[in-house]
Amino acid sequence: MFLSSFSQEKDSVVIDFENKINNAPNDSLKVQHLLDLGTYQKSRNTDKLPTYHQQIREILKKDSYNNIKHHKTLLIQSGVYKRRSLDYSGALKDYLAAQKIIIETNDSIYLGVNYGNIAMLYKFKNECDKAIINFKKAIKTNTNNKNHRLLGLNYSNIAKCYAEINQIDSAFYAFDKGIYHSKLSGAHDVLQGVYGNKSSLLLDQKRYKEALPLQLNFLKYTKSVNKHLSATITSKKIAETYFQLNDNDKALLYANEAIKLGTKINMMNRIYDVYKIRGEVYKSAGKFDLAFNDLTTYNKIQKEINGINNAKKFKEIEMTHSFEKVRITDSIVNAEERRRIELQLEKEEIQKQLYLASLIIISIVGLLTLYLGYLLYLKIKKKNKIKQDQLFNEINDLNTEVTSKKQEVNELLTETIIHLRSKEKLAENLSKLSHEEEGVTLKSIIADLKADKIEDSKIVVLKQNIETLNYDFLKNLKNLHPNLTKTDIEVCSFIKIGLSRKEISNLRKTSLDAIKSTRFRLKKKLNLTAKDSLDEYIKSL
Repeated sequence: MFLSSFSQEKDSVVIDFENKINNAPNDSLKVQHLLDLGTYQKSRNTDKLPTYHQQIREILKKDSYNNIKHHKTLLIQSGVYKRRSLDYSGALKDYLAAQKIIIETNDSIYLGVNYGNIAMLYKFKNECDKAIINFKKAIKTNTNNKNHRLLGLNYSNIAKCYAEINQIDSAFYAFDKGIYHSKLSGAHDVLQGVYGNKSSLLLDQKRYKEALPLQLNFLKYTKSVNKHLSATITSKKIAETYFQLNDNDKALLYANEAIKLGTKINMMNRIYDVYKIRGEVYKSAGKFDLAFNDLTTYNKIQKEINGINNAKKFKEIEMTHSFEKVRITDSIVNAEERRRIELQLEKEEIQKQLYLASLIIISIVGLLTLYLGYLLYLKIKKKNKIKQDQLFNEINDLNTEVTSKKQEVNELLTETIIHLRSKEKLAENLSKLSHEEEGVTLKSIIADLKADKIEDSKIVVLKQNIETLNYDFLKNLKNLHPNLTKTDIEVCSFIKIGLSRKEISNLRKTSLDAIKSTRFRLKKKLNLTAKDSLDEYIKSL
């Protein structure tokens, strides 16, 4: 009555897979879709797995079909189904057959998967010591493969084993490692599974307030991905948690949900004790009739399940006896397989050590190269210092020479100004001579002209050195106004050193009007307005 089958509504994912299977263009794709559907149904509707597996075996029997990957995947998936059906011997047989193919194909990925499956088998048989040994092998293999998703599963399941043997600290440590690797892999489904398992341990430790948020979050996830069995079991646990927290209304709500889901998916044998929880809730609320009915139902289902379990135990003993005969016959082969696994692990360890040694050698060579480079740097730095000192001395010598040259030019400038004033005096004397003024004699003018001839040679030297004296000024002037002529630049140079218009006209041996015209033209070229001072602008550069 209570364990009768209940038809499950197909979800959209199952329908999609069935369409792919029916429309598969070849056997290989059909088998792949059947295996994918089996993987999806493992935690949703395990009763469907034998049907899928039978279809796959029919295809594998064909002489033309030879896909090793599909064959070992089928064996592993079949082992999972048999384990969940309490056929532990049959499950172990499938796992070992898969192991043989895995070793022959040197498939380290599936090796990590299969170690985990064998460990789960021993866990369900309550042989936690053997389960922990195989989980550790799975963890080592998956660590070498950097498979963080599988590591999340391994640590979550080994934590449950530690909890079974009352190593609580180790269990919580393993759960935290499982959470770390699940987050690292981005496997949200694995992470939620770890949270769900950890909440169960918190519940066992009577840490109800810590367990509740993890349970509620896990229930939400299981419903979103149609994991009906997980949702059913979690609803039962949440009901128990709320009952312990004295919230009978919510405890009753989740107990009813668990019973509804468990009946729908024909899994009341996994959660029949929810009737006991609900009976306790009714009892606490003073509803003794309802409590009595639930506790009666609980006892009835328990007796039925115990009968089924006893029958399965007898069947298990019989199957184990049969399997032992085969195992003894194949003991040499199994020993060889174990040896191959050990050799593979040793090989991986040697490769790891070689990699580490290579890394150390490369590091030493790198450090040596850096050291030699540093020595070369110091040598080059020393040479550059010597060159720098030499250049510094040369620059000092040049500065001294330039200072001397400037002093010489300044002296020449002073003499030139005196000469220009002398010329002005000469012109004035000539003017007086033309008016026959007294005090000026022809003899003195001739003497001044002779003196003027000597000073003209100094004027030539002044013009030659004016560019050196005003180097920075001329460079800046040419950059700002590249359209200036040679005459323009020479007049600007004379203005810069402080000569008057008259002095410039005398020096250039031209008229004052010509200089005025040149200055007017210069203001336009320099983009100066009528109000702007040409002398101030030039001296500001």
